[in-house]
Amino acid sequence: MNNKNYKKNIMRISIFFISLFLLTTLILVKNNLDIDTGDFILEGICFIMTTIGFIISLELKIKSLSFGCAIFAISTLNDSLDELKFISFPEWQNLIFEKFFLVLGIIFIVYGFYKTIEEKNTFLKELNYLAFSDPLTNLLNIRSLENKMKLDIEKASKNNTKLGILFIDLDKFKLINDSLGHSAGNYILKEVANRLKLISRQNDTIARLSGDEFILILNDINQLNEIKNIVRKIIKIFKAPFILKETKFTISCSIGISVFPDNGNDVETLFKHSDIAMYKAKENHGNTYEFYNYKMSEQMDRNFETEHRLNIALEKKEFILHYQPKVDIKTNEITGLEALVRWKHPEKGLVYPNDFIPIAEETGLIRNLDEHILQLSCLQIKEWLNKGLNPPNISVNISGKTFHENDFVDRLEYILENTGVKSKSISIEITETAAIKDKKYTYEILEQIRSKGIKILLDDFGKGYSSLSYLKEFPIDVLKIDKSFVDNICSNNIDSSITKVIIDMAKALNLKVLAEGVETEDQLRLLDNFNCEEYQGYLFSKPIDADEIEIMLTKNIEKTKVI
Repeated sequence: MNNKNYKKNIMRISIFFISLFLLTTLILVKNNLDIDTGDFILEGICFIMTTIGFIISLELKIKSLSFGCAIFAISTLNDSLDELKFISFPEWQNLIFEKFFLVLGIIFIVYGFYKTIEEKNTFLKELNYLAFSDPLTNLLNIRSLENKMKLDIEKASKNNTKLGILFIDLDKFKLINDSLGHSAGNYILKEVANRLKLISRQNDTIARLSGDEFILILNDINQLNEIKNIVRKIIKIFKAPFILKETKFTISCSIGISVFPDNGNDVETLFKHSDIAMYKAKENHGNTYEFYNYKMSEQMDRNFETEHRLNIALEKKEFILHYQPKVDIKTNEITGLEALVRWKHPEKGLVYPNDFIPIAEETGLIRNLDEHILQLSCLQIKEWLNKGLNPPNISVNISGKTFHENDFVDRLEYILENTGVKSKSISIEITETAAIKDKKYTYEILEQIRSKGIKILLDDFGKGYSSLSYLKEFPIDVLKIDKSFVDNICSNNIDSSITKVIIDMAKALNLKVLAEGVETEDQLRLLDNFNCEEYQGYLFSKPIDADEIEIMLTKNIEKTKVI
């Protein structure tokens, strides 16, 4: 029953009893029946009030109070009927209903109120616990931690000591939740809380913020080495596997550290700085710790500003493409182009990918950016075709995040249809790191893309897993050898041998091989000896804009090959 209907029902019952009582009194008085009117009215009102109290206590589910009100109402009803002098009741009835029921009713009503107050106090205690504690781990929550930390800061200031604020985040915790379920995740969180309790000292404070984030406040710190020792212990205890239903699995953590008063004098600033340091530890692939320094905040501010400007840049279409030719080693002819994005910043001029692509990936803007690059590439092909040119195939780099979106193939088809460009005119480049993330998904998506006549290039081969098994399984057309190998093939026998092995392996799998970052004629000569088919690099051309590429295509310029 909702509150509004409940109040209406109480009002109706009250009006009914009062009306009934007044009507009864009027009839009795009008018929000149023998009645003690004053006592009858008073006791009748008591009966009505206790009846209403009975109904209310029933609604509130207070059993002892309901029972007390019911007995008391019977007593007052009997007492009011006793005022009707023309009716006589036996003595035992008056004794039971007036005296005994009256006393018993008062006892239960008093006990009911006592229980109600007791239950209310218990409820308030539970509410207070939920407000200031984490029910899953029984640790403090953020609200109580802030209150406690204010006191710790005052104490540290008075004693001229330091505080260590450790922001602890579990690495790849989402993977456990997604693969094993939330019950497994909750088990991990409780186990982490127990392990942190074992590490912490008596005067330290542990709290769970939310999700997989914990805070450990280290009190009475005199030297930073004291913090380092405790942090190393935390990382060490995570090396022990967690066991759930006889299944063992490991999880690591990233820890960001801020220090009072070195990195701030208030709770909010210290939390913020430890959080920034934690993300720096995440950037270093986790399972480590970082102390906060002011350069981290400067970098964070720059990243925030870059993210804001990236959104504007996408809206205003400030991105342009440069193209680096891919060249046949034997004929020195241009066989394709790689589209490389540049940001034409209105204030900073031309901004290169290393300064904004990582931020776009982190913020999720990379999806929109990848789509924009694909569209720009297709529009450029269409423009050259309209000019009567025969543009070579353009390859577009697709980030791992975009590639693993469920609707990636649909969006790729939409762009091709919307621009009127044939699928054979473009190629897709993905890194081996992106490819190996989910082998089954990668295979299915690559098959769909390839079935449409779009070629697949595996980029940066050698930087990641470099596995022969997935090269054999995945539908790939071209293998691109990473620049890091090409740089030293003339001076380092190991890099030279690895490069030759990669080329031989690719040949055995019927893959075309393209070497990236070729800058010298010696490198080109050696690659030719290894039977590498294509290359790209500054030896032929740096990435150039569409106008310069157009000149190359128009005049059919070829650079002289020196072998």
